[in-house]
Amino acid sequence: METIDTRAVIAQQFADDFLLVAMNDYDTYKELREEARDRDAIALSDKLREEWELLAEQVTELVEEKISPTASLFIAQMLQGQGQLPFDLIAREVVAQMKEEANA
Repeated sequence: METIDTRAVIAQQFADDFLLVAMNDYDTYKELREEARDRDAIALSDKLREEWELLAEQVTELVEEKISPTASLFIAQMLQGQGQLPFDLIAREVVAQMKEEANA
């Protein structure tokens, strides 16, 4: 019987959702590709994770201020603590797409 690595599944889903949103906004995807051009996949992954953590912190603080501390805890639980894996997957995918386009 095959064991499913739920952490990997969750990370892949996060990466897929992140890329879907980014690809549907021209400016966001253009910026992501420019960042990928200037960095290797590891550095891009680190930058994306740092930006996500800052965004999650800002959203959590805003929810606490504007809505409630309890809602803030729920938001923090959903947004924070993604770890590095989803951002590694995003970075590898963007770099792979760029290489594929360069070779086409």
